[in-house]
Amino acid sequence: MNLFRFLAASTVLAVSTACASMGGHSPFDSSLIKDARPDEAKAYSDFLIARFAAMTNDPQMAAERYSSAIDTAPEKSGIADRALFASLLSGEYPEGVRVAQRANLLGSDAALVRLTLAVDALRRGRDADAQTMLEQSRFGPFNRMIARGLSAWRVVESEGTGAAVRYLEDGLSGDPRLDSAALYMMGLIELSAGNDDQALAVFESLWETGSRLAVGVEAHAQLLAYRGQRAEALAMLSEFDREIGHNAAIARLHEAIERGDKIKVRRLKPEEGAALAIYVPAAALMSQTDDDVSAVYFVLALALDPDLHVARSLWAQSLANAERWEEAISVLVRIPESSAFYGTSRGQIAWALHNSGRDQSALAVAQDALENSSDRGLKVQIADLYRTLGRQEAADRLLTRTISDDARQGREDWRLFFARGASRESLGKWHQAEQDLLKALALQPDDPSLLNYVGYLYVDRGENLDQAMNMIQRAAEQAPNSGHIIDSLGWAHYRLGNYDLAVEHLERAVELEPGDPVLNDHLGDAYWQAGRKLEAKFQWRRTLSLDPAAEQRDVIEAKLTAGPLEPVVKQAESDKGSMLLPLQPR
Repeated sequence: MNLFRFLAASTVLAVSTACASMGGHSPFDSSLIKDARPDEAKAYSDFLIARFAAMTNDPQMAAERYSSAIDTAPEKSGIADRALFASLLSGEYPEGVRVAQRANLLGSDAALVRLTLAVDALRRGRDADAQTMLEQSRFGPFNRMIARGLSAWRVVESEGTGAAVRYLEDGLSGDPRLDSAALYMMGLIELSAGNDDQALAVFESLWETGSRLAVGVEAHAQLLAYRGQRAEALAMLSEFDREIGHNAAIARLHEAIERGDKIKVRRLKPEEGAALAIYVPAAALMSQTDDDVSAVYFVLALALDPDLHVARSLWAQSLANAERWEEAISVLVRIPESSAFYGTSRGQIAWALHNSGRDQSALAVAQDALENSSDRGLKVQIADLYRTLGRQEAADRLLTRTISDDARQGREDWRLFFARGASRESLGKWHQAEQDLLKALALQPDDPSLLNYVGYLYVDRGENLDQAMNMIQRAAEQAPNSGHIIDSLGWAHYRLGNYDLAVEHLERAVELEPGDPVLNDHLGDAYWQAGRKLEAKFQWRRTLSLDPAAEQRDVIEAKLTAGPLEPVVKQAESDKGSMLLPLQPR
């Protein structure tokens, strides 16, 4: 807003100065100046301010300005569509409904307008209005998936379970990968009606195809445990954790079954099922993109089911991805202590505080959360926070505790051994770090980040150079567009004295990550050793412009005078006792 105020003030000053210079005898009729302002100027001004607000992560201001521009802008429905998106993005669902109604009256056929009005109709029990808005031929593939799920739960309410199941069956493609979301909805609809045998048949067919949707797996395991098949339920939940990773609701159910608790089956109400019909595709969308588009869908899902706390957690994560830390925190604090996602929400809050520059507050929240929650996901989040803040001893202790807890449950998570190995390496505990990293590699031998990390460490230490190069090359083959992995490959060649190859790979790494000071510094070193000293100095000066860490800056300034130190190119003596296991040929 300051930018626009400055521009407006500058314009007023220029006009005033011009009039004063003419001594009050202007040949122009002032009414001509007034009338020359287009009627649409105000609308365009609001539109531009709204666009600027949207680009600078201020959706609330964007929504206000877009709304102001709707009535006077030449292209009304398009601006109304933007106003709706901004309203939902800022979490203002009631305002979003009002804007969607205006957009609809102006002739908008935008998918988000129709979905918002459909959600509003479902909440108010207006079946005919919902049916009209959910006409699927007017949606693209992604929104059509959502509309189909919403329609199925609408049919449950208006025509019954059988009609809803037939409706979903009619839309199946025959490809389990494409049909999995619809089939999970079918299973949940059968379960909601008490048709447990039919629901179990659907869930088991999905499990056999390899589908792993958390809300569906949770319902499947609940049903198994409810029917006395506790061992099968536990095996399924453990496999989900190994294949997909930690999920707070899955973990809570696993613990309840292990304790011998009586397990109840959750039978969804239509509005709860409809919320999942929005949430599931939105969660998939979020996993594939870095923007905050998925946030608007989470807002719609929560309008149908305010207790869908996993949607609130992911909504906050999408806000955090857009660096909207305060809004993320305000969303997270509304997750109650009774929720399975309460523990991880505290970890998310701690991270948001750290990312907004409040490290002491972040640590205070983290400590309080650890004292009041045994949630495994929270421990992992806080251990990562400790590592980021340089509190490696605290991270080591917390990761050790979590690894020990896992061992008692027969679980081994390679990511925890990787994290603890990295912490111990930072602490100078190389042999312990090496044990952890090798354990992680034994559990997950093909992860590119892990291969790259271990290979880079060995190269930097001058140990196991041939096998280290093999690791880094494998990582680069799997992630050819990762600047940091390609940098490791180039740096490995540099440490081995293969300077021309080093330059080739390091130039590619800098193309992929042009703003990274470490990668640019490495390229400067490679240029120098390849005899390209003018280019090396240019590269180091460029590195200084990229705000490197203070210690890196000092080293670079010294290199501008004397060049880099010679690289280590021979095997270290410690290689003889190395624990690195032989790699299997690919």
